[in-house]
Amino acid sequence: MTPPPADDLVALIVGMDQRGSLAAIRRRLAGGEDPDKLMEECRAGMEQVGKMFERGEYFVTALIMAGEIFRQAADILLPLLAATESPQDSRKVVIATVKGDIHDIGKNIVVTLLEARGLTVVDLGVDVAPELIADAVVAERPDVLGLSCLLTTGFGALRETIELVRERTADREPRLPVVIGGTAIDQHTAEYAGADGWCTDAADGIAVVHALAG
Repeated sequence: MTPPPADDLVALIVGMDQRGSLAAIRRRLAGGEDPDKLMEECRAGMEQVGKMFERGEYFVTALIMAGEIFRQAADILLPLLAATESPQDSRKVVIATVKGDIHDIGKNIVVTLLEARGLTVVDLGVDVAPELIADAVVAERPDVLGLSCLLTTGFGALRETIELVRERTADREPRLPVVIGGTAIDQHTAEYAGADGWCTDAADGIAVVHALAG
């Protein structure tokens, strides 16, 4: 296999080259490149790994390794993004992967990108019961609730969670927007679950959250 170009972050992350990825980031930063562009390339690499996993080309160990590379890349880039972004955004997002689903790669990318843009994110983790999500929404009073679900078997949990959240926040004005995300999500799923917005990848998720957060 031909090795990827030394500065191709997408190829380096897809190739599980941890040392090469971090070295490329530092080298390109030293050359004056925009940290936001580098973060976007890291995100694209992560999403490509996720798609390869879904096609059976990669196994769980690859997801874990890619996630660790992305986390270390974010440790380098987030402080630089915070210094160049607009002042801290006052909006808050509660996010979780619903009960019965332990996938977190897409959720973690969304969390990182939202935090890079100054939003406060309360990440509840994976396999989170509807009651715990509803409790967090009541306690945190977020501007948006984000729910991740990669498995079609989790669509019932999406609906159950949103129904409980609506019940617990019935007196809230304006109504809390709920965004659902995952590769199997579509408009029909959003209508079934009672969500206000949906996405199939992290980039679209950021746009939907910003649009609904007001």
